[in-house]
Amino acid sequence: MADMHPEDIKEAFSLFDLQNTGRIEPSAFQNFINNLGDEELKRSINVPNHAIDIKEFSDIMNRYNRNHNKDPEEPYRRAFNSINKDGSGAVSAQELRVAIQSLLGSSVLSEADVDEIIMEGDVSGDGRITLEEFLKIMQKSEKKRRGEHVL
Repeated sequence: MADMHPEDIKEAFSLFDLQNTGRIEPSAFQNFINNLGDEELKRSINVPNHAIDIKEFSDIMNRYNRNHNKDPEEPYRRAFNSINKDGSGAVSAQELRVAIQSLLGSSVLSEADVDEIIMEGDVSGDGRITLEEFLKIMQKSEKKRRGEHVL
């Protein structure tokens, strides 16, 4: 399997490097891994005991990606399942808000921002995002990042 796209690596790295120092503290990286709730991921990624730069982060993530991700949508499925705490098969605005706050802090997105994300992704109009809707959002986001035209 191919390595992760460099833009994906940069975006993921920036989630951890909130102070824009160019380094991620091991505790922040470990908290993120733990919050995903993926036992296989926890077992397979060895978090260094020192701050890591983007190159080391990229190496860790690409090594994991090559060894474990046969399905390109699998990371998104795992992320969706970690957000969908009640196991209902759909993510509510509250679940999304909690996930964003635990990953990025409470001041990153407003309630209106989260509601807008739900509205944009909620094709069925029920106020929740299903796995299929979530995967479409992620695919659209990837296409935008690559500079492809998106409707």
